[in-house]
Amino acid sequence: MKLILIIALFVVNVTASDYTKKNQYDSRYAVQPSYPSQSVDLLTAIKKNGFTTFVDLIVKAGLEETFNANRPFIVLAPTNEAFAAIDPAILAALLKDIYLLRDILRYHLVLFRQPCSLTSSIYVELPINTALGEVVRFNVYRNKGPSFATEDIVTANGVPLLRGIPTGKSIIYPIEKVLNPQDVSANNTVINFLRSNKDFSIFLSVFEVLGLAENNFKARPKTTFVPTNAAFKALPPGVLDSIFADPDKLIVLLNTHIASGTFYTAGLIDGPLTVLAGIQVDINVTPYDIIVGNAEIIEADITVFEGVVHVISSVIQAEETCFNRLY
Repeated sequence: MKLILIIALFVVNVTASDYTKKNQYDSRYAVQPSYPSQSVDLLTAIKKNGFTTFVDLIVKAGLEETFNANRPFIVLAPTNEAFAAIDPAILAALLKDIYLLRDILRYHLVLFRQPCSLTSSIYVELPINTALGEVVRFNVYRNKGPSFATEDIVTANGVPLLRGIPTGKSIIYPIEKVLNPQDVSANNTVINFLRSNKDFSIFLSVFEVLGLAENNFKARPKTTFVPTNAAFKALPPGVLDSIFADPDKLIVLLNTHIASGTFYTAGLIDGPLTVLAGIQVDINVTPYDIIVGNAEIIEADITVFEGVVHVISSVIQAEETCFNRLY
């Protein structure tokens, strides 16, 4: 029951525009190395900086000692607006379950033994344990080429960290979304995500026909672009049947929709992105949407165990490919 409630708490349809508005790339998101200020009570510092809902919930859950422990923490502090965005009925249910509330809050307290200049020491992708015992995934995107992003962007489970607030041994990073402890759990796989929504049944069939079990797919971080059933049905007559009749074509189709590495929308920039098929797919980033080849991202930044999923409006078309083998 607890797992169901956690999942329900965070089931929100996210469009690409929610993550690609120009304000994402302003100076609030430029996470620079920070240095400790004089020692202060961590909860006091969190509240002083405006995260009053977060602190109220910490007190309600009886976690004051946990957050005020004399050790270095990364505090991923959801804004008041982030909590307000949760469905009121779900939030009310959360408040009635003190154990679930504690789990959610402790997931936002990251155990880190390095100094507060931590973000400069993260290389591309780094999973770190939280006080809950579950991992949160940090990604660093360093700008290469033209883009709205002018600084390094650091994300936690895909949520951009705002500029850090050093306090004593710890540092507070504001975030604009409440994190889900189940996001990077071993059961939250790409295949289970596809199984959870009948609108992805055709893409799921690609895995099934190729005999890909979940363990085969967990080998490395990856970005998976998932076409909807409507996207497949929009292909010219006979094309889909032809693909499913030829295992090589099926592998090429799958590899064209997967890139190595975890690319949340914060890490996608204008220019080519190499996919597992060995070709480059053009990425076009605007303040309002992201286009991948010929497809628009219509649901973005879905964190899974293997990396991230983006739902797309069309099947990515590839004029040529180099690789027709499974990764």
